[in-house]
Amino acid sequence: MGTKIKKIKKISQDKYRITLQYIDGFQGVADLSSLFLDRKKPLIGEILRGNLFSKCFIESGALAWPNGYELCPDMLRALIRQGSRKEAA
Repeated sequence: MGTKIKKIKKISQDKYRITLQYIDGFQGVADLSSLFLDRKKPLIGEILRGNLFSKCFIESGALAWPNGYELCPDMLRALIRQGSRKEAA
């Protein structure tokens, strides 16, 4: 896909959800709870222990955290679409 995230519109730290807007205007809520509930992954563990979830930012169009953890914008877009389909059903 090759799309980039333009802006973080909202962060819900308690539910691990982030509302994102892409450069092409697409926007939606990425539910990251399945990723962030797996505390065994070292970088995710750092984010949770350091209470850094809400410290995310956009770096080169990807979602990133201060410890170097990044999520691909294409994967996040697919996750947003998947969540939208579940809500519509």
